[in-house]
Amino acid sequence: MPRPAPGRAHRARRRLVGLALVLLVPLASCQSADEPASAPERLSRNDAQATLTSHPAPTRTGIHRVHGRLPVARRKAVRRQVGAVVDRWWEASYLGGTYPRSRFPAAFPGFTAAAEQRARADKALLTNQTGGPRIESVTPRKRRITLDILATGGRARAVTAHFVLAFDTTGPKTGTTTVRGRLFLTHKRGAWRIFGYDVAKGAR
Repeated sequence: MPRPAPGRAHRARRRLVGLALVLLVPLASCQSADEPASAPERLSRNDAQATLTSHPAPTRTGIHRVHGRLPVARRKAVRRQVGAVVDRWWEASYLGGTYPRSRFPAAFPGFTAAAEQRARADKALLTNQTGGPRIESVTPRKRRITLDILATGGRARAVTAHFVLAFDTTGPKTGTTTVRGRLFLTHKRGAWRIFGYDVAKGAR
């Protein structure tokens, strides 16, 4: 996994594994010989970007690899849906709300119950809780998501979302923070849910 740029301020990393290993093994072994291996998909203007109204900088979401057979229409749906899940987490944990702030009571939309319980213990890493009281504004610089999809029977079953989020802060805590890593998602009760993460955070 790529590491964040070295910085003077907080730098941390935490992993949640468990079921993530179940996802990673099939991803390495179930690729169809009939599917393109590694060429990223060309993104259309409408499908490639998910824009939050409070932050007009777009999130660019692409598909790196599909393991198994998945029709183009379903690939596009997965890209939109998973991109929206990641965006909601970013908005709740880093980009949204009124600063200065120290409370992030609903920071993990789209997480399973077990993943949310673990993530609450990692709020210093997975939210702006530590620096929030010294932040006056947050402006995103980079929002990028790349997906590896596991499909069986013509349907997406699991996704690994590789992401990079970079944002600038003003106030007593001025600088650039980069959060990067992987989110592990499964389709559960009609929606994509994050059940694991491997995340690093650095500031300069």
